[in-house]
Amino acid sequence: MSNKSKTELGIFIKSPTIEIIECCGIVGMDFAVIDMEHTPLSPRDLIPLVLASETRELKLIVRLPNLNEEYFKWCLDLGIKHLQVPHIETTMDVDKVINSSFFYPIGQRGLCRAVRAADYSNMNKKDYLDHSNSKVEVIFQIEGIQGFNNLNQILNHDGVNSIFIGPYDLSQSLGSPGDIWNTAIVDKMKKIIKDCNDQSISGGVFTDTIDGLKFWSNLDVDFIEYGSDMMLFSEALKKLKSYKD
Repeated sequence: MSNKSKTELGIFIKSPTIEIIECCGIVGMDFAVIDMEHTPLSPRDLIPLVLASETRELKLIVRLPNLNEEYFKWCLDLGIKHLQVPHIETTMDVDKVINSSFFYPIGQRGLCRAVRAADYSNMNKKDYLDHSNSKVEVIFQIEGIQGFNNLNQILNHDGVNSIFIGPYDLSQSLGSPGDIWNTAIVDKMKKIIKDCNDQSISGGVFTDTIDGLKFWSNLDVDFIEYGSDMMLFSEALKKLKSYKD
């Protein structure tokens, strides 16, 4: 059984609607993940979602499409504090993420004060710089065999405090696309979680079934990113339709 006091639970958001964000906050979800990697969501779509999350005091994570610097700027300048970055394979990838996420002396994030994160230049310059570097958190996503093979170096890199495991891409990387309960996949995921725990690094996983939720909750997992809003909505519709049929 897990020795964690609580495994945090959130869902992926594929549809940019403020009502879904508000509902997540109202029912007490621990967080929500706005997915820019596998949706056509744009930076402009993020603004109402950020406002809704703040209103309902919901922790909002944004999964970026890739390592391009502009995605970091667009999100961080909006005041988003939690980023999830996919396809981390080497310590060079980690360096790119840190460099784009933090101001000097940690990184070289593009600096502009006429942005929402700095109250459109109304925030004291020093307060803005200090606040940003202390509040921004990054989740590094391991989802391929190269990332798995370089796990030790990645975990020992300064600035790595949280790891998320993407089982679907990991299964594809290992030649079994979609077979996320394949023993080889699960064993590697368990190893990543164990290594994270051994180094006091937060570790999380994705699952899209209740059995998976129970399985990973019973292990030393800090957070679970479950399914998606569209998946949950579809399941509710099918259940409703089954009563009629």
